[in-house]
Amino acid sequence: MRRRTYHCCVLLLVTILAGLAFAKSGDAKAKWTKGWVSDSKCGTKGAGTGHEACAKKCLDGGEHVVFVDEYKQKVLNVDNPDALKDHIGHRVAVQGKIDESAGTIHVDKVNMIAQKKKKAEAASMDEMHK
Repeated sequence: MRRRTYHCCVLLLVTILAGLAFAKSGDAKAKWTKGWVSDSKCGTKGAGTGHEACAKKCLDGGEHVVFVDEYKQKVLNVDNPDALKDHIGHRVAVQGKIDESAGTIHVDKVNMIAQKKKKAEAASMDEMHK
């Protein structure tokens, strides 16, 4: 009888540990965040209006799509760039899973954010590449 109780306790413990490990792996929940779709060459410099043509040029030159979190000013590599291909150079709200340790984001949903026109741009996009 003791042996059966021991085995049941061990089985219960293994089941609990497996459940905790599974719950921890699914811990990264998708959340909404706002930011800019840029290219890996310009990064945070491309987080602003008027960068669309420059970003497309850089992407055609081999750079990859990044998302710049407007609150943290952190550049995140997009692991599914096709989700943002129509939003290059735009300010967007994205829902996705962020892996802070890897510096990546997997985008599930994208919403455009309307832009207010600025009277003057702070810097020319051509100056970024000098």
